[in-house]
Amino acid sequence: MRDPAVIRHAMHMDGRKPVPFGVSATLASLTESVMSRNSLGTPRGKAIVVVRPGHVKLLPGGSTTDDPQAEQPDRSSMLNSAMYESFFSLSVDMLCVAGYDGFFKHLNSAWTQTLGFTDAELMARPFLDFVHPDDRLATIAVVEKLASGAKIVNFKNRYECRDGTYRWVAWTAIPAVSAGMIHAVGRDVTQEVRAEAELKEASLSAATRLALLTALLDAIGVGVVLVDREHVVAHWNQEASRLTGIPVEQALGQPMSQLGELFAPRVEDYPGLQPHFERASRLPVESFRFAMLILEPRREIDITVSPAALTPDRRQVGFVMALHDITAARDLDRAKDELIATVSHELRTPLASLVGFTELLLARKFSEAQRQQYLETMLHEGRRLAELINDFLDLQRMEGGYKRLDLGPADLQTLVTRAVTTAGLDPRTPIEVEVPKDLPLVMADANAILQVLINLLSNARKYSPAGGVIRVDARVIGDAIQVSIQDHGLGIPPEALTKLFNRFYRIANADRRLISGTGLGLAICRRIVDAHGGQIGVASEGPGQGSRFYFTLRAASHDAKSGDVLLVEDDTGFARLLEAELTIKGLSSVWASDAETADRLIGQMTVRAVVLDLLLPGAQGEDFLARLRASGGGQLPVVVVTTKELEATETLALRTAGVVAVLKKHSGVAKEAAAFIADALTPRKAP
Repeated sequence: MRDPAVIRHAMHMDGRKPVPFGVSATLASLTESVMSRNSLGTPRGKAIVVVRPGHVKLLPGGSTTDDPQAEQPDRSSMLNSAMYESFFSLSVDMLCVAGYDGFFKHLNSAWTQTLGFTDAELMARPFLDFVHPDDRLATIAVVEKLASGAKIVNFKNRYECRDGTYRWVAWTAIPAVSAGMIHAVGRDVTQEVRAEAELKEASLSAATRLALLTALLDAIGVGVVLVDREHVVAHWNQEASRLTGIPVEQALGQPMSQLGELFAPRVEDYPGLQPHFERASRLPVESFRFAMLILEPRREIDITVSPAALTPDRRQVGFVMALHDITAARDLDRAKDELIATVSHELRTPLASLVGFTELLLARKFSEAQRQQYLETMLHEGRRLAELINDFLDLQRMEGGYKRLDLGPADLQTLVTRAVTTAGLDPRTPIEVEVPKDLPLVMADANAILQVLINLLSNARKYSPAGGVIRVDARVIGDAIQVSIQDHGLGIPPEALTKLFNRFYRIANADRRLISGTGLGLAICRRIVDAHGGQIGVASEGPGQGSRFYFTLRAASHDAKSGDVLLVEDDTGFARLLEAELTIKGLSSVWASDAETADRLIGQMTVRAVVLDLLLPGAQGEDFLARLRASGGGQLPVVVVTTKELEATETLALRTAGVVAVLKKHSGVAKEAAAFIADALTPRKAP
């Protein structure tokens, strides 16, 4: 039987007809002996007539064979060739034969139908001319693989159309290495590529939206649990894990019926929660809320369950559980209730005493000694009431952010000395101070830190009923300065250490009941130190072992100690006004709230002028001026701004000491002082 795969391969160029081309088994059946003997691989001027596989005859250019051994094509071979020719011409795919020289050798009509170019136009130029510039390197790489004998399947590149657009073509190609030919079939996959690109874009868009949604769910500060239509946990955000203690990987994929079991060891009264989980496991789900108490750490969680439904028919596709941490809100509510109760009690007690003793004094006559005793009691209760109100208002202003700190370089040793002076002498509880003289200046609101020191010293003395030395020391720790106050008093139980700085907290035991106090002092101290960027704490080995309170402050930086003008002024508001007026004049300034801090600053910075108040806490302005002149600052311009009533001799002494102006404090004096300073610093031209 004759081989059904017989084909006519090639003819002389003068009588060239379409080359038959098959796609699958037909291409594979071309034998190497046939494909290797085409017109491109024979000596010049030769041609091959293929009768059937294994029966070929090489003839001189264009002549026909008269070899009696040569077989003539039979009728069956001619029929097969016609069938292959018809297949090649009518295929909707782009069939071609191309040479390794880069040119098309034969094309079917699908090329013109797809690209719009004629066969002549396509075969006149290298096929790479029609390939999109971005795809040419990949196309060359594929041709090289074909040249090495590899088969190519589903390679895609873009081919130019007559109208300038490009079409995507997917290729399957088989090489005829010895013949230097490539047999290929291409299919226009432009629509598929576009659809694939659109699908990728849609997938990327969906993935992006999912990522954004996931990030949103993790960032909103609410625990979110998404349960799908199969009642399986589909999403469990990080906040849900934080609130419940259940890891994400442990919760995801859990059926709703088993989710409650994960909560069982973590919550209080799990049997009471089971009905809520069972209710959420039944369709349809209705919106409802329930509360949950997490044991460790203790948290109160409010859970809202809401159904997720498709818009058209309201068909439920799952539900959402939102977990809200209401611990802080509940604590705040309780704190408000406690605050109201405590304030009411603390206010009623002194008020009751004031009203009661007043009614007694008005209703009856008492001896002078009794009247004196009652009036002293009334005065004590009145002061206690005023202290409570002032402390409470101070704390509210600090917690509400309404009290501004006026930070500047401050001498800690001076502040400690002033606090000790305010505390007064008590031989039963003497105060010893150990503060190095070379301690760096700190950045502080001097009045606020003084309030902290006075409060801590007062507590140390109050809670040392048996007496004992109170020791104040300060030392440098890193870039901060730590101040500590040690007493030998009642000490603090371990369970109270973490609560001691809360509002109105007082240790409830018999040895403290008779010690008066508002319960706000330490809370105020904490707010002040926090506002300075420092830390405050307490240490005690237990009841009867005394206690040590400490806090830290930042050391003053070099920038905080540099400026044109040194302002020595204890009135914060006026100092800031002076600072603003000097800024208008183009001058920078540094503020010292007392003479001792000013002395330290003069030794550490180079100033060009001084604005000085005479009435200062501690050393007075005249003392600072004397030290300034004695230390070599005789030529430094000084402007005195004060409320002090000066005698003529005092004014003359200031002038003699080199003061350029003595101004009385009034509404416009800050502007005048800045003008005097600016004038004093302006270079004078020689006459």
